[in-house]
Amino acid sequence: MHHMIYPTIGTLAYLSYPKNIRIPSNILNPLSIIHNLFLALFSAYTCVSLVSLILEDGIHYEAHYYLKQTPQTDRDQKYISLLFYFYLSKYYEYADTFLLYLKNKEPIFLQKFHHIGAVICWHLCYINKVDAILVGTVLNSGVHTVMYSYYLLTLFNIRLTLIKPLITKMQLVQLVVGNLICAYNYVPPVESYINYGCILFTNAYVFVLIYLFSDFYKKNYLKSHSQNSNTNPQHTSQTIKTE
Repeated sequence: MHHMIYPTIGTLAYLSYPKNIRIPSNILNPLSIIHNLFLALFSAYTCVSLVSLILEDGIHYEAHYYLKQTPQTDRDQKYISLLFYFYLSKYYEYADTFLLYLKNKEPIFLQKFHHIGAVICWHLCYINKVDAILVGTVLNSGVHTVMYSYYLLTLFNIRLTLIKPLITKMQLVQLVVGNLICAYNYVPPVESYINYGCILFTNAYVFVLIYLFSDFYKKNYLKSHSQNSNTNPQHTSQTIKTE
């Protein structure tokens, strides 16, 4: 497991980031715009590219069909390249938290757990060429396209109050659907025992995320909506920005 040095270093760097650094808003705002624009475009490109490849190749339930151990064609390399760069983007998404610190805001536990777990799971699945990560990447890149586009719009003071709870719903749907779709990987001999371990670890991480996102949605949207409805039937709940 010597290859775990990369997510380990990444996690330590993430947790060690100095929380008291501040920069002027005239620098921070453009940085936030570039960050969200890049991730929105990158996520859209990844999602569209993978969906196009899968539509051409069809669905295949066999180990290393999409992520071959020894790629022989340009199409094989395309799958691997898309998954590799999306895996690397999980490290870059640490910037979500760093930008919050720069704005003198404290990220919630859900965000920290989400970022750290994503790096570890994508690392394990990419290194071991677990085809199940293809499903997670398609779903996650699709949700991130919407999410980062939303945050980009908010930086231009475009407030779409109904979108924020919808994004949380989308995140929950992708987690549940992703786990259900990947259930076929548990049927021998689709994957090796090492890969079974990677899938099991990822599924366990996802189950915790489902709980955390459900709790977040309940506390921030259902309760606030109920309280606002009791005080003023005409008032709608406000969205809560977490990133």
